[in-house]
Amino acid sequence: MNQHTVSMNTEAADYVFVNARVYTVDQQKPWAEAVAVRGDRIICVGDESAVSAFIGERTRCIDVGQRLMLPGFVESHWHFSTTAFAFQAFVNFEDPQKVLDALRDYVIGHPHEKAISGMGWVQATMPAHMLRKETLDEICPDRPVCLLSTDFHTMWANSKALEIAGIDRDTPVVEEGASWFEKDPVSGEPTGLVVDGAAYSLLMRRLSDAGYFPQGIDLYLQSFSVWQEKLAAAGITTVFDAGFLDPSGDQSLLYETLQQMEREDRLKLRVVGSYAALGVVTDPVATLLDYRSRYHSPLVKAQVLKLFIDGTEMNHTAYLLAPYADQPHSCGDTTMPEEDFRRLLLEADRHGIDVMMHCVGDAAVRLALDGLEQVNATNPSRERRHVITHAFLTHPDDIPRFRRLGVLANTQLQWGVVDAYSELIREYYGEERWSNMYKFRTFIDQGVTVSIGMDGLACQCRCQHRPVEHIESGHTRQLAGEADAPVLPDRNERLSIPQLIAAYTINGAYQLRMEHEIGSVTCGKRADLIVLESDLFEVAPHDIGRMNVALTMMNGAVTHGSVDALAVSQPSWPRRPR
Repeated sequence: MNQHTVSMNTEAADYVFVNARVYTVDQQKPWAEAVAVRGDRIICVGDESAVSAFIGERTRCIDVGQRLMLPGFVESHWHFSTTAFAFQAFVNFEDPQKVLDALRDYVIGHPHEKAISGMGWVQATMPAHMLRKETLDEICPDRPVCLLSTDFHTMWANSKALEIAGIDRDTPVVEEGASWFEKDPVSGEPTGLVVDGAAYSLLMRRLSDAGYFPQGIDLYLQSFSVWQEKLAAAGITTVFDAGFLDPSGDQSLLYETLQQMEREDRLKLRVVGSYAALGVVTDPVATLLDYRSRYHSPLVKAQVLKLFIDGTEMNHTAYLLAPYADQPHSCGDTTMPEEDFRRLLLEADRHGIDVMMHCVGDAAVRLALDGLEQVNATNPSRERRHVITHAFLTHPDDIPRFRRLGVLANTQLQWGVVDAYSELIREYYGEERWSNMYKFRTFIDQGVTVSIGMDGLACQCRCQHRPVEHIESGHTRQLAGEADAPVLPDRNERLSIPQLIAAYTINGAYQLRMEHEIGSVTCGKRADLIVLESDLFEVAPHDIGRMNVALTMMNGAVTHGSVDALAVSQPSWPRRPR
């Protein structure tokens, strides 16, 4: 029995996996051949002789057939509220005509639906003259239609939706400089384009209140159930929800829905949530503290405060150190006053709360780091796990500050590729800044802890929810599955497979303060395990994203796949007497 066997407890295992290539993500022992599981814990990691001591009459022995085993993926940036928009019309096409065709097919195929929501159109490929309410009116004039773009920062609505919601020429800006209803420069009437979350949440809330869309737990019980199956099939066992953006503004719906699923024993994910400070919020710190006391069950807990410092490149609301190349009069701006951000950050930290800060532009990243520097200098010392998320464009001088301040970088490597969206950012930012984005190899080389999250279901062009696709793009800096696609400069910023696996497992666990429980295949940790159908260390780089997960186990229970289907043969070792 080796040093990775749990001592002083030799009760039989429920499952023993043998003949495996186990990449443990445990620095003490990166590779193993076998794993034993009892209840919700890993009780042995080692070779076949080590796990044989845990085989009893009722132990399921599974020959993995030299497949690759990993710890369950930790999805460290997700938005469950987006599943509501992926529930009806899914229009994820780069070709504008295909978007309209898909919407038309859905409208014809669902004549009894009172209103239609959907998502997936790509702002970077949609001609401006089409992005008007009249385009949607031609397809569906008599029912509200609301379609979110892939990045979830822009909604496209028809006239009926605007009319029922009471959005007209007199409707004011919802959040100054951050979120509004576009108006025609001549007529002053709304065009149908809705910029960012506060405005489209207002639109959807009014439509829901008028009875046109389902709302609340009834809606999310349906959409969560569908999407948890997809996430489990992708090898995900733990999810961090980085802001539940329901049109009602009631973020407790996330926790109420998940805990109802948990009580009914049908929740297949472990979820850590946040409270997102959006719009005019009286006291987000107090609200999160209330959530933390109310929502703390075995699988669901509230934990993090989410602050939005800026917006997005596509709407020129990312906050930059130097002006936009195509709008030399503008650097963008913060979505909240700087003094409010600093005050909330300091207050949250004083209460021991970890804060995730949305920062797309380099000025937003710098402001977040300045705020964290003030926190470290002002508040009592503690073990902090503050996170700057996105950070696609970070000034080189600011990268080492992440390590010095102990702040994590959470990012979305599937967007660090050349596609129609990033080509538009190239036009907005200029060549020099564009070619210095996604420098996360440099982050890691300088000692920064980097976690990966897909910001689901927000996308650039393609909606991808499988970690293997993001691992491939992080490894190649190309569109997943496309060996001939251009490489995003700098090609030296490509990450290694071990770095990417760590970012999607142990680093995500560290971000959520769960590194002692999950994130590696280590004795005593929770039995979160996945088996891949192929070995991502051995397949061609452009095949990584095509790889399927054969089995997912969370807390020792199979959440995707089948042990029977996985088993190649039953080992013939003698079993330990009962």
